[in-house]
Amino acid sequence: MTKEAIRSEVAARIKNLSPVYCREADEAICRCLLQSELYQKARTILCYVGTAAEINTMSLLHAALRDGKILALPLCSEEKGVMEARQIAGLGDLVSGRFGILAPKLQCPLVAPEDIDLVVVPCATGDAQGRRLGYGGGYYDRYLPRTRCPAVLLCRTHVMREDIPMEDHDVFMDYLITEKGITACKA
Repeated sequence: MTKEAIRSEVAARIKNLSPVYCREADEAICRCLLQSELYQKARTILCYVGTAAEINTMSLLHAALRDGKILALPLCSEEKGVMEARQIAGLGDLVSGRFGILAPKLQCPLVAPEDIDLVVVPCATGDAQGRRLGYGGGYYDRYLPRTRCPAVLLCRTHVMREDIPMEDHDVFMDYLITEKGITACKA
């Protein structure tokens, strides 16, 4: 299947998930990340704000701020596939950004990719081998090679796929976290 066909199929599958399953899975996924050594050791974290179809990351954002982490969020530029990380001091620093997704205000301080200790990555779907299917913009595939830290994919088990096509520019994830736990994807 093509990436676009898989995205369409996964989107339809997500619409049929029960709100109770989504809420419980999201809570378990976030709890797993917060209890992990990856999170505990990270001083600077880049995390996204989940859309309605993605993992609800609000508890992660609140925890990172409460725990005194440097919390950065992606800010996508008008140029296709280009994003940067901006530090927020609180959720009041978020505004509706590109694609209608909450993003940091332009005035928020820039965080260099090499200063990030952990990147939490969104997906349409993913698998335990570290393959990830995003939404076709290439933002993370362009950004992640500039970092020197683990990339963690958050995905509900009910939307995982094993037939994700990978191209040369696609970046494999280091860890996958589902409601069932954390998996190291590669050595």
